[in-house]
Amino acid sequence: MPDKKSLQIQSLQDELKDYKALTKALKILAGEVSCVLNEIAEKSGSKDICVSMGEDAGRRLGKHAREKFGKIEKVEEALDICIYHTDSWYGYDLEVDHIEDGTIYINVFKCFVRDILQDRGLSIGSPLCGITRGYLIGALKELTGKDVDVQIVYGNIEGVCKEKIIVK
Repeated sequence: MPDKKSLQIQSLQDELKDYKALTKALKILAGEVSCVLNEIAEKSGSKDICVSMGEDAGRRLGKHAREKFGKIEKVEEALDICIYHTDSWYGYDLEVDHIEDGTIYINVFKCFVRDILQDRGLSIGSPLCGITRGYLIGALKELTGKDVDVQIVYGNIEGVCKEKIIVK
């Protein structure tokens, strides 16, 4: 008869296997949604849809953060709060690289969108990348009241993406 510890280990292994299968299925689904968006909308239209989805989610994050921390005047402080003081960036690992002439340059080391792009053989700059850009735009607008734009400076499907946040 197996002991309790062996049963617990087997149960955890089964859960991990289920988790990996679900993650794979979600990657496939998201990749297929991106491909379908490209087919039914013009390329710029599908990018706009993804940015809009991200902005909506970002505004919700920003609203919760504003309730907790209050309105933040500086965009770089709002970004810092989003990155380090909320749990809403699960699936991301990013940091501020530097600030130059009011433009905030960030490094994105981990991004759930990149995982989808890698899995489906899509490239950085895919409409799905608009989700992350929109997420930042929505959260920062909600926290600061300022309009920002987020642009990809450099994207590497296997490594770091560099983006810049411009306060309008």
